[in-house]
Amino acid sequence: MGLFNDTVTLYQKQAEGYKITVLTGVQWSDVVDKAIVNGKLTLTKSANITIPENKISEVDLASYTEEDAIFFGEIQEEVTDEKGSRLSDLLKAFPKSGIIRTVNDNSNRDRLKNIKVVIY
Repeated sequence: MGLFNDTVTLYQKQAEGYKITVLTGVQWSDVVDKAIVNGKLTLTKSANITIPENKISEVDLASYTEEDAIFFGEIQEEVTDEKGSRLSDLLKAFPKSGIIRTVNDNSNRDRLKNIKVVIY
């Protein structure tokens, strides 16, 4: 089992629709956070995607929006404004996916340059 052997599909909102980028050689890690809120146990699921240095040039995450998403694996579904093919519909159809919430650019490090993306 290697570290950077996962594939993800990035959907980035553009003026004319969505730009779809398939990235291979990344690392996907599922996370489940547990907390007690008002006496009840709550679970929050998220995922961390690490993009290594040799893949950073393939993607521009400097200006991500609330309409950008990442999906585990390679998918080529078209996003439109029609019911059944909206981004929210794709997120429901592919459970290992999420909206980009944070992007940490670690490309200025001396070693192990990467970009870490958190989705949920």
